[in-house]
Amino acid sequence: MYVLAIDGGGTKTSAVICDELGNIYAKVVTTRSNPTAMDVQYFQSTIHTILQNLQQQNSQVFAAIDSCFAGMAGVKELQAEEVVESIVRQYVPKTAPVIVDNDALIALYAGTLGQAGIVQIAGTGAITMGYDREQHFHRVGGWGYVFDDEGSGYDLGVQVLKAIFQSYDGRGNPTALTDVVLRYFSVENVPQLIERIYGEEHPRTVIAPLSKYVFDVAAKGDPVAIKIIEDASKKYYVAIKACYAHMTWEEGKVLVVLVGGVFNNEAYFLPKLQQFAQADEISLQFMTPVLQPIGGAVIAAFKQVNIQIASDFVGDFQRNYERWK
Repeated sequence: MYVLAIDGGGTKTSAVICDELGNIYAKVVTTRSNPTAMDVQYFQSTIHTILQNLQQQNSQVFAAIDSCFAGMAGVKELQAEEVVESIVRQYVPKTAPVIVDNDALIALYAGTLGQAGIVQIAGTGAITMGYDREQHFHRVGGWGYVFDDEGSGYDLGVQVLKAIFQSYDGRGNPTALTDVVLRYFSVENVPQLIERIYGEEHPRTVIAPLSKYVFDVAAKGDPVAIKIIEDASKKYYVAIKACYAHMTWEEGKVLVVLVGGVFNNEAYFLPKLQQFAQADEISLQFMTPVLQPIGGAVIAAFKQVNIQIASDFVGDFQRNYERWK
């Protein structure tokens, strides 16, 4: 059985044709496909180009596609699911079901391999989403960088700058973050940071990259950096707990998948989050993904036609995905 899977994001888009054994028959990695961040005609053209490329790579298998799943950032916000579905249906067999959903679902399945659970995303932005067995979902957070997105890379960057300015004023403790960030911006003193932060680029673009220095400095024992990470852990847990409380779960542990660049430093978060859950006697199991999001989209495509993936799917898919040029 063959499925078409698409992972559409704000930076890049991946698409594959795959079978339940993890074999890949066509693959495309191209530009972003988030309709909230691009012209509608360019967005539609991107989807058309992806499908045409896959079709050209392997027309025989493409004509035998049994199921299609697209997990795409921004489609829910703009209610663009029908737009994507109508484009996909122009190419795939009429008998193949086509589902377009939020990219959070495929991020979840990249960890749970199709099981229900909660996904905590922390990249430039942050959002928490829970999906039950019927894929009913509940959202917490993610209301934008101006007043929310707590625990995001941007939020961590803001906390870094707050600590630096408060330390400079004498309102906060000294921190090694100051020297690190001054070097990053190639300035000599703290007041000079203002010009760099409030320049021509969007503040999110300027500030979010600072989050990586929190972990570098925390690893050297800086108390201020350590507290920023601890505070972020608490923010994630509060959102996850709220999401958990709004949904009905079956017996056993609920899987919570931590996704996004911030969680590349998982060792700082997994033990702390598990500790919070144990203190509240909430049955949560925290983990990071075992697949890339495109793998989660493949699993979602098989799940909607009730096909089980092979026991060694994860390893085989990862190897085949990396080999395919």
